[in-house]
Amino acid sequence: MLRWGSKPWPKGVDVMVYILLGDFVILLHLLWIIFIIFGLLVALKYFKISFIHMAGLVFTLVVNLGGWYCPLTYLENYLHGLYDPQLPYAGSFITKNLQKLIYLEIDEVYLRIGAIVWVGLNMVGYAQLLRRRWWRHRGIGHSA
Repeated sequence: MLRWGSKPWPKGVDVMVYILLGDFVILLHLLWIIFIIFGLLVALKYFKISFIHMAGLVFTLVVNLGGWYCPLTYLENYLHGLYDPQLPYAGSFITKNLQKLIYLEIDEVYLRIGAIVWVGLNMVGYAQLLRRRWWRHRGIGHSA
């Protein structure tokens, strides 16, 4: 019989669940970063993606100008804090290696400046893309 607050699985399973959830979030975080970096290239082929990418760029700009951290970072830390940090191997292979890609050993100021510059370059790219689409839609030839 289950009591309120009891778990229907063995004790070690909840540790594994937190590890897997933490791994999923860190993988999602890496995919988000890749999307922010290469989203404009995807938008050249699939224009509807550009709306999601531009929203992500605005979010990236706000987070970096505000000096905040990505919410996925907080979620990763929370999930990884739920399992016992005193375990001999307090993380998975995925976590240990993906964290090296996501959290570079570069001063935070440089990362924030780089992110802001990247957003600016992408917005210039989107301005060119929208301009080209507008000219094409109007049927007017345009030489760059």
